[in-house]
Amino acid sequence: MKRGNLPWWKYKRIISRINNIRDDWLTPVAYLPYIDALLGDIDLDPCSTHLANTQFLRAKKIYTYDEDGLNTLEPWTGQVYLFPPTYGRCSYIKERGIWRWGKRLPIQNRAASVIWFKKLLREWKLRNAREALFYTTNTEMLRVIPEVWDFPVCIPKDRPKLVHGKLLFEPSIPIHWGFFVYLPPPDFGLAEIDRFTYIFSNIGRVIA
Repeated sequence: MKRGNLPWWKYKRIISRINNIRDDWLTPVAYLPYIDALLGDIDLDPCSTHLANTQFLRAKKIYTYDEDGLNTLEPWTGQVYLFPPTYGRCSYIKERGIWRWGKRLPIQNRAASVIWFKKLLREWKLRNAREALFYTTNTEMLRVIPEVWDFPVCIPKDRPKLVHGKLLFEPSIPIHWGFFVYLPPPDFGLAEIDRFTYIFSNIGRVIA
């Protein structure tokens, strides 16, 4: 993976090149050991690319942009890790019963991370997803989605160094901040919440 030490104007140009969801930011490398310690083998990453999965998370199954994990009729099962799109919005197409993602949809449409989280929450409530970890840089969710606070939340103390999805570029000066939401196995909730707290308190404050 390339590490960057670029001036701001060059970094801004790289950000502006994210013209397709396939080039979107990936989970920070520094977080991968904690994700692995919590979930172990990941059964499903429903919002990924083949490059990202090969280089980093290595989930047993992924959905790419073309396979459309958000609208798939297949259940999300097992241990699920989800880092939804960091930009763009989703609009609901009532005639087809699906969500459409777009980079420049009007502000009245829902943020992509909101719709993806609601999908994950539904799969968890249906007992399809046994255990799930959600990560996002859309901090507005903490205000607009109260369901987030029904679960343990970890807010890392340092800003994450996201990885560029195409160039595998890690900026030296991160500009985002994000948080994790943990959806524990329903049958072992309290014990697993304690385990999440123990693991993720190494990177930030856990609110459980």
